[in-house]
Amino acid sequence: MAVSRSSPSLADIDGTLGGGGESDSQRLRRLADVAPSRTLYAMCVLGVADHLRDRPRSSAQLAALVGAGAKPLERVLRAAAHLDVVERAANGCWALRPAGRLLCSDEPDSLRAEFADNDLFTAWTAFEHTVRTGEPSYPVVFGTAIFERLQRERSSREGFHRHMHTRARSLYSPLVALDVWPPMGTVVDVGGGTGGLLADLLESRPGLSGVLYDLPEVVALSPLPATDVGERLTVLGGDVFAAVPAGGDLYVLASILHDWDDEQAAAILRRCRAAMKPGADLFLLERVLPDSGSGPAAFSDLWMMAMTGGQERTEGDWRRVLARAGFGLSALHSVDTSEISLLACGRNPGGG
Repeated sequence: MAVSRSSPSLADIDGTLGGGGESDSQRLRRLADVAPSRTLYAMCVLGVADHLRDRPRSSAQLAALVGAGAKPLERVLRAAAHLDVVERAANGCWALRPAGRLLCSDEPDSLRAEFADNDLFTAWTAFEHTVRTGEPSYPVVFGTAIFERLQRERSSREGFHRHMHTRARSLYSPLVALDVWPPMGTVVDVGGGTGGLLADLLESRPGLSGVLYDLPEVVALSPLPATDVGERLTVLGGDVFAAVPAGGDLYVLASILHDWDDEQAAAILRRCRAAMKPGADLFLLERVLPDSGSGPAAFSDLWMMAMTGGQERTEGDWRRVLARAGFGLSALHSVDTSEISLLACGRNPGGG
């Protein structure tokens, strides 16, 4: 579960909302303002950008196309213009700005599915409970843990995994470009969702084959079998806490272990170790917190605390969790363009 969404009202749109020279009071008010993120949510859940992709349209035209009220939508578009995703053309119609293309459903690196996922936003409303008790807020809001709800409710599951698929392809691509990946062999993507990462790996390395492994109802949503990489892909449904497919040359856990506490994370790692043949490798794609001080990953750590009860970890934390399952950290690879690091791991003789 690769969840780490900073509100669109934060520093990434600083230039449109104030920025340089603002007082501490102005800065904090801006950071706490929920309206910019809700503006982008409305644009995305209604699909407004898709209807502006080819030509400008009036508020009335857009409202008829997306099923909204013309006057309320006009007000949303006015706010969206301040976020530089739309602009009003000379004829009074609305046109898409370059950043607004990221709100289209089929744009490379599209953010539409991510910003339209309202459940994760709603779960934050019980964050006080999390801070007071250490328990995740998601079950407080929805009455059940996130993965149990996704397993039970198809619409929530589909929306969540649309978000995760598009996010995976943008989040991991800088790491996929590293030369540490094997050019040949079989990669087992453990807990790989609908295959966003695996798609990038197979597309960029024609010598690789892949195994996509996740819960049956999740892998059933994968678009990969119908793509060009489908002939090199095996899709398997199962539970990572019960078993992991054997025989792979490389096992990958991408933003999986941060969903769980140390004991559960180690249990998943042990399942991987039991499935690995001699000479197989293990890669973790995870955030690595600094040993001291702070950084952007601190917000992702709060995401995990609130949504799943999991956590982000320092390098030392990762070494300890790996050791509990009989692994050691061989190398840690980071790139400036990704918030995720690649942790290459090897089996400790006799460990686990």
